Amino acid sequence: MKQPMMGLLIAVALLGLMACGTNPDGSMGETEVEHKDPGGLESAAKQLGVSVEVLRDALGPPPPDTKSAAQKLGISEAQLNQALGRPSAGQDEERRTQGGTRDKVANKERPAPGGQNSKGPDKERPPSGGPPPKGPGNGGRGEDRYACVIASSGHCIFTGIPHDTGLKQGTDEVFDRDGNFLFSVNESVAANSSGEILVASGKPASEGDDLIESSQDGMTSDEKAFHKVMAVMFPIRNALMYDIATVTQPEWDELVKDLSRRSIKDTTYVDGPTPRDNYYGRQGVFDLAKNPDGKDIHHEVMKFLEESGLYLLCHVTSDEFNQILKDTHPEGHDPCEDAMIVTKIPF
Repeated sequence: MKQPMMGLLIAVALLGLMACGTNPDGSMGETEVEHKDPGGLESAAKQLGVSVEVLRDALGPPPPDTKSAAQKLGISEAQLNQALGRPSAGQDEERRTQGGTRDKVANKERPAPGGQNSKGPDKERPPSGGPPPKGPGNGGRGEDRYACVIASSGHCIFTGIPHDTGLKQGTDEVFDRDGNFLFSVNESVAANSSGEILVASGKPASEGDDLIESSQDGMTSDEKAFHKVMAVMFPIRNALMYDIATVTQPEWDELVKDLSRRSIKDTTYVDGPTPRDNYYGRQGVFDLAKNPDGKDIHHEVMKFLEESGLYLLCHVTSDEFNQILKDTHPEGHDPCEDAMIVTKIPF
């Protein structure tokens, strides 16, 4: 009686090992991705720029924890799912026509330049000075989710809507995407798609942000500098995210003059153990965007844009504001120390 019972227990144990992807010797078997598509893991690793071993270790045993794996690799979960051929949550709802006209939503029309910003009990312009409030209900913005698709030209074009406005380099003039002069940058502010003036902080520009004509009376010098940084960064964002197929090298050099004269993002480093450890300089990110080699490079592009905008802000604002940037950094970094500024160069 004992022998049949022992055989039954061994059979149950073997079934359990098979169910959780473990070999009888205790080693892990193939991942869920490899089982469904033998070449899928290799293809995904190539897209993400890591080895198959690194990707396999990050995914762990089946079923894979893509959220944890994305954090280990230093990429977004959406980027990992796309490489693995897995649909992202809400992917169909979030994807919008690239480069198209901004959709108008009822009661959320963007005010015409020169008009008054819509105001309500929760939409008053924040008071000048002091640290920027935190949270989406107090001038903060939630984390942006980006994606890009490989166009027929071979470029990785972002989904979403380009900025309609931007500062023309070497001038104080704001133009629209059609090349029409709108107003002076000194008589404008950056606002979100609802017309709310952005709070001066270290948060990067976001889709829907644009410049509107508005007085800067009563603003601190740091607040004025923040809005001008946004005006500088909007065209740079458009160039890398939406217009890269047509942007020439001379045009790029002109767009990043405010960065180059302050030695912001001079160098590129791509030998890190994971993508999170890598970074691209001004020329490196342009070359990457011009030739992404079939990869989704939105993480690399966004890292360049967010850090370069933050480093520029460090240069043109006061030491007190630099401290605020450190105190409110979501990962506890000191961005102005990371910028390795020797001498500040204001606007």
